[in-house]
Amino acid sequence: MTSELKDFQNFITEKRLKGEDIKISKILYNSEDDNFLQPESDFQQRKADVIEETDGKLKLKKVQIKTEKSGFSYFLDGIERKKILCYLRSIPFIYGYVGAAILKRTDKKLHSVDMEISEGDFYIPVKEEKDSPEHYLEYKEIEKIKKYKNIGKIAKSGNREGYPVFAEEFIKQAHSEIQEKRRKIEVELTDKWLESKFNDGWLFVDGTLNTKSQKVHESSNIAGIIKSHGVYYFSFEEMYKIYSMKKGERSSVFQPYDKTGTKKDVFTWYLRLHYDKNNGVKDFGIIRVEIPAKNELIDRVDEISSWILLETKPVGFPASRWDRMIYPIKYCEDYLKSKAPTWTIIESLS
Repeated sequence: MTSELKDFQNFITEKRLKGEDIKISKILYNSEDDNFLQPESDFQQRKADVIEETDGKLKLKKVQIKTEKSGFSYFLDGIERKKILCYLRSIPFIYGYVGAAILKRTDKKLHSVDMEISEGDFYIPVKEEKDSPEHYLEYKEIEKIKKYKNIGKIAKSGNREGYPVFAEEFIKQAHSEIQEKRRKIEVELTDKWLESKFNDGWLFVDGTLNTKSQKVHESSNIAGIIKSHGVYYFSFEEMYKIYSMKKGERSSVFQPYDKTGTKKDVFTWYLRLHYDKNNGVKDFGIIRVEIPAKNELIDRVDEISSWILLETKPVGFPASRWDRMIYPIKYCEDYLKSKAPTWTIIESLS
């Protein structure tokens, strides 16, 4: 157990001995599916330009596999663990852990290249400004907790700004901050990889390239893979066409727009890794691939797609989204989980 986890355990013990109003939830659910409130979903339709076809219409294509070896040698993935440990005077104490790593494949074996970052913090509302709400905690109350992040004033984001007040708002804000921290360490690792000028293969990123730094969009050997499809870039009929793809088929390449109506600096396409006509999930086995928006890379789309299809063996089972996850990413995830505080340790804190 790390020092910051021991500090918190001592804090809980002290509060109990003093008879403070501290409540601990019974563990009645799977810790992997914690009761965090999700930030606002981004389910909406956005614009996209089909750039691969002369008539600008979306088409489907069968990917021809002309090689026996994938061009991906490096794999980036990240994890996060979030837990509401207790409530002190109805204020939630939240623990958030994030980790990310880039692993390299050499002679069919994945191994570390000393590119990994991890960090755990407690998320607590603390009075650090004059206008902080009265029920926020005084610093002296949590001084024994050395490593914490203040869930304080929220910068303007959509319709949300000001201070969180209720428990649900603290939980939602902590969730957003933990996700943002994970994003930042993944960006840091990606930049480190690019600066190292690796030239013995491509980097496979589990996630979008659009949240990465500008260095990513200047590179020519990186691809991001999106497994969730909350944004629709085409009409119902065209999306139905995509959902009807067979295994090994892909869509035309398109360039998406963001919610402000600005073109994203990526080229992207849908690709089906697995197909099951009896599966009730419409996007079963479908991923969306992103590459930097460089015209010279369009000619390599079939080649990149064939690499990803080659990566589907062995299958990433029993991962929950095995139909959209390649085995090296599952290996990265398992590697990161082996280094993270276990759920048993986290739950024992309270």
